[in-house]
Amino acid sequence: MDEIAELIDRARALPYGETRTNVLETALRRAEATGDKDLTWAVRMELTEAYQYGAEHAKAFAAFARCLADHDADPGGFDEWSTHNLLWQFKWIVGDLRRFPEVPLARTHQMLDDMERRYRENGDGLHAVWAARCAHAAHLGDYATADELYHRWTTTPRDILSDCEGCDPTSKAFYLILRGRDEEAVELAEPVLRGELTCHVQPQSILTTLLPAYVRTGRYAEAAHAHRVAYRAMRGDANEVEEIASHLWFCAVTGNLARGLEILTRERPLLDRAPSPGAAMWFAAGAALLLRLLREQGHARPDDEAEEAALTTRARDIAARFDARNGTGEQGRRVEEWLTAAPLGEHVPLDPRARHSTPPLPPAPLPPAHTPEELLDLAEEAWQRGRLDEAKAAWARYDALEPGDLLEARRADGRGLVAMVDGDAETALAEWRRAADLHTDEERRQGSLGRIGLLLCQLGRADEGLPMVESSAAVLDTPNATVRLAHAYLTVGREAEAEQVLAAAPPTGTALLLLANVRGDAATALRARDALRAEDDRDGLARACALYAHLLLTAGVDEAGAHEALAAYDEAVANAPASERAGLHHDRGGLHLQLGRVPEALDDLVEAVAQYVADGADEPVRYARLSLAEAYARLGRTAEAEIAAEEALAGFRAAGDDEVCARIEEFIADLREDG
Repeated sequence: MDEIAELIDRARALPYGETRTNVLETALRRAEATGDKDLTWAVRMELTEAYQYGAEHAKAFAAFARCLADHDADPGGFDEWSTHNLLWQFKWIVGDLRRFPEVPLARTHQMLDDMERRYRENGDGLHAVWAARCAHAAHLGDYATADELYHRWTTTPRDILSDCEGCDPTSKAFYLILRGRDEEAVELAEPVLRGELTCHVQPQSILTTLLPAYVRTGRYAEAAHAHRVAYRAMRGDANEVEEIASHLWFCAVTGNLARGLEILTRERPLLDRAPSPGAAMWFAAGAALLLRLLREQGHARPDDEAEEAALTTRARDIAARFDARNGTGEQGRRVEEWLTAAPLGEHVPLDPRARHSTPPLPPAPLPPAHTPEELLDLAEEAWQRGRLDEAKAAWARYDALEPGDLLEARRADGRGLVAMVDGDAETALAEWRRAADLHTDEERRQGSLGRIGLLLCQLGRADEGLPMVESSAAVLDTPNATVRLAHAYLTVGREAEAEQVLAAAPPTGTALLLLANVRGDAATALRARDALRAEDDRDGLARACALYAHLLLTAGVDEAGAHEALAAYDEAVANAPASERAGLHHDRGGLHLQLGRVPEALDDLVEAVAQYVADGADEPVRYARLSLAEAYARLGRTAEAEIAAEEALAGFRAAGDDEVCARIEEFIADLREDG
């Protein structure tokens, strides 16, 4: 007996999950071996609770059914507390039955009737019974009945079997939001959020429930706060799969796709451990919505479209199983609302100080062009000025004309350039080789050959590629060919020759920028900046400004110099394409921190983290989160500081950097002590 009691005590000291469950299963086997029915019943009740909170709801059904049968076989053999505990767990089981479509509807109705009978016979109130019946009617879409039951629920006095004063308002708020009564739901939640009513799942449960109400009523700051606080409390918990789905929905519709993708990447394994098909359905629907919006906005990763399709199918299939069982279309209707949800017209920043990522500069409208040749001229000119979007637009108009093969060599050059930007080296090589074969103009042919040679050098095939670049540069003797040759020399490690070529080249912005990189010279970077401004090359200008700021800071500057670097970063962010801004925000945020401009640092670091996550940049995001934690801490926002620090810690642990991990752990400990 002492050994079994020790096992139970050990289990209670553990968090809910597999380990706690295993300890209690061992205790149950040993209790059964003793033949002590009372002890066995008590252990099985403990195990039912562990199954419930450990995301194994299906196992809880069998364990509870056995406890119920044993109680009914000898009702006089159980004390008042044991009966109360049994009736308390009855609520869990009745609630879970509707989340398993394989459980016949008649069985759920039978259990609801049995619950009401037992509560009445035991002399208890029916507050919890009306709550359970209301939730079930809403699940079926029978809102006339549900509204009547909600009225009974809210007008019946609370009693000893009512949900706690933190959770009961959550269930009521969920129903009100389902009925579109958002303002009432928010008002109802206020006592919980003030900390007056709480339990171990609050406030995260009610904050998650309120997300749709906050969004629909324009309470965006409250919504962002609810997401940050609630998700942190439930992340990684398989029992919270359905609630985590609400956070995926929130991130998707509020324009926080990078944050949503981060959550999906972290929590996707939980889908296979969902406590019920109902929870899995909502997670799949929220994830599919997120991936759809990522795809529609051009941010999908290679496997995302297939994953989106699989998740969409999974959500719809489970909903169809529910609807077939229920004889209504309610679950399918709700799931479709999620799957087809449109984003808000505005971005909801997750931090009240954070601004949305600077929108990319729109491509300038193309001037009138009436011939395919003029469109190719426009595309190539835009490319030279770093205006990739404008170049793509001109090439698209060219393609729409179906111009035939006369200018195909130039079009192949363009396709190769785009493929190179997209990281598809093999396609770029194939297009440029085709262009070289088709060109009848020797200068254009040499340009294609030079591009091929440089790319071969970058692919580690310098023996083949470098002679091609050198030959092309010798024939062309143009600024572009000279810069390409310098790039090739740098690629193969011949820096002295690269510098010699650049020093003798015409002082174009691109040549000066490369020379500044080779020399590590701020003055040359400044010249490059000025030249690129004059050339109206936005991409090049952004890189020159960033390099100038970096070189200034590396050399060590006073406060005036630091502010000059800050101005350079401002210009870089204003001109850089969206895909290149994460590092700029990170660097500028770090400089803001050094200058004591902490709110401005926070803006940049929030942006940097979101973009790094979207890009899958695991290494830089670790450091950005560390700086973000510092910014939060310096503003006295310890909860957010701890969240950022914990996320950074996870990244550094994965990288095996024990030294940095130790520093972060000390930082977190200090935060908790101060808090």
